[in-house]
Amino acid sequence: MPAAPRQSADLRSRIRQADALLLDYNGTLSDDEDSLAELICHVSSEHLGIHLSRDRYYADFVGFTEEYMFGILREEAGVSHLSGHELLQIFNGLYLERTREESTISPAAKSFVKEARRMGKRLMVVTAASRDVVIPALEQASLLADLDGVVALEDVTSPKPDPAGYLHALDRLGLHACRAVAFEDSRTGIMAARAAGVETVGVAGSLPVDALHTLAHHTITSLDPHLLH
Repeated sequence: MPAAPRQSADLRSRIRQADALLLDYNGTLSDDEDSLAELICHVSSEHLGIHLSRDRYYADFVGFTEEYMFGILREEAGVSHLSGHELLQIFNGLYLERTREESTISPAAKSFVKEARRMGKRLMVVTAASRDVVIPALEQASLLADLDGVVALEDVTSPKPDPAGYLHALDRLGLHACRAVAFEDSRTGIMAARAAGVETVGVAGSLPVDALHTLAHHTITSLDPHLLH
């Protein structure tokens, strides 16, 4: 039986003391990793002729940018007529079409953001995803106005696991790393947050819980407003 996510005794206290909460998007704020896997596999099959298994997606690609994934896969396929960026745009269109009618952000995650804002927390999304898909999704969920900003793929030259996104978010907020807590579900995201000096909460889903125990300072099952009290 897998171990339960670990919440250290001071996690709630640490969250309450923090000035800012920094939230990854895919797989953390948005419960969409299964959809991402399906769409990445579809684009790989339709446009590159590569059968990408879900197991390989979760083992090799979770947390990396779609452009990075498609760059690796197009090299494997020997495809030169489509760039990684062009494949990213195809993926973005499919993702927007899929999420247009139904938000992938759970009611509990929405309540977490709303309650954190009510408590006076600074909030930023720090993601390796494209701004073209994240902004519409946040608007659809009526969360964009509750955020101090979004740091997306287009805002940094080096995406996760590089800490550039988190360092950029801290700079925009005018805060030292010790005043923030980051929430991440992937190995690359946790590595990025920790490299920026930010205490990190691993959110169960994309990684086995045992892996989260090793990587993150704390682990939780999901974003929930009860963590704030």
